[in-house]
Amino acid sequence: MTLELMICTIGEGIQRVEAQLLEPRPDVRYLVSCQYDGEPSSVPEALQRRADVRVIFQPGRGLSRNRNNALCHASGDILKVCDDDERWTNARLDLILDTFARHPEYDIVHFQIEGTGKRYPNPSVSSCEMALRRKTAGQLRFDERFGLGSPHLCGGEEDVFLCDARRKGLSVHYEPQTIAFTPGPTTGADIRNPRLQRTKGAVFYYTRGLAYALLKSLRESLGWALRRRMNPITLLANMLWGINYIRRCQP
Repeated sequence: MTLELMICTIGEGIQRVEAQLLEPRPDVRYLVSCQYDGEPSSVPEALQRRADVRVIFQPGRGLSRNRNNALCHASGDILKVCDDDERWTNARLDLILDTFARHPEYDIVHFQIEGTGKRYPNPSVSSCEMALRRKTAGQLRFDERFGLGSPHLCGGEEDVFLCDARRKGLSVHYEPQTIAFTPGPTTGADIRNPRLQRTKGAVFYYTRGLAYALLKSLRESLGWALRRRMNPITLLANMLWGINYIRRCQP
């Protein structure tokens, strides 16, 4: 069984990838999907020398588009969604492989990461916590209306991805073990960001429907307003905008 680490980056971010690589091992390889504006970045010589590294390019922007590009070109048995500042150890990669080997019924597993201050268990899943079987990847794509670099929403693509997986009857499992380190807070940490507020409403609607989204948005806007001393009307208006955007904008 092979594990492929799908590292999505953009522009000169490809220069950081070398620092992520571990010593070559026969059951682990790397797929680097690099987006660009204008002309593609040059592939660092250190990556060219590695037989276990493939680099593919995609014009334009959008993290969900980039991840879909990686899914289309992946060839490993198990695929790990990765950020370009993420770090692993061999023991943690072994843990991923061992989990899927012990549980052939699992299609997707989300684990834990460290470095972000995130507390577990947590209902919100980050992409770098996820691994999946390649045969599963053929049934799923990230919704490109969501995620960093999308026109209006700045996240939520992981929750939508897992929602799609469950609707297709796939097995999604949570494994409370740490598989990676990634520095700093996740995208969903700054609720003062209006784009994140819109994203919350959009995710509520996509995953649970209109009635739930309306009630949840009202409750959350009041809660955030009290905790953060924010304007609840502005919060609610942004979440309603996100709900309406997903209702009228087809993928």
